[in-house]
Amino acid sequence: MPEKLSKEKIKDTFRRFDYNGNGILSLAEIDKAAIEIYPQFADEKPVLMRAYKAADASKDGFIQLNEFSRLIDLLYYYDELYHLFQQLDKNKDKRISFGEFKKGHDLMGITTNNIDELKKEFAKIDTNDGGYILFDEFCIYAAKKKLVESEAMA
Repeated sequence: MPEKLSKEKIKDTFRRFDYNGNGILSLAEIDKAAIEIYPQFADEKPVLMRAYKAADASKDGFIQLNEFSRLIDLLYYYDELYHLFQQLDKNKDKRISFGEFKKGHDLMGITTNNIDELKKEFAKIDTNDGGYILFDEFCIYAAKKKLVESEAMA
């Protein structure tokens, strides 16, 4: 993870991407800023969406200056989780089947090989009962289990 931006750098960056000067960043402005500043996120829209939703503390659909620093921290946190998710998602269909989960459960810190326990754990993570673990579900589980340490989640 790169070094933390100073408060002044955060303000300057925020102002630079607040194209219309209204004091808030829309998802489109954030997308453009993220790609320009951090090109590695260009193909990782789930990371951007998850960070955007989590950073929007006011739940107004926009990122204000006081939420912007958290957005940047969360981009890195969710990026780490996304790479772990991709390691588990062997067929690259953007979801983890039970078979994929069973093969890679140790990456998630699950030490049991008992099939019944694995099924129970999978069911806990698959909160929508869709038969697959989606990235959002994976992130919720990861935050609870602290799979990846981050200042953003503190």
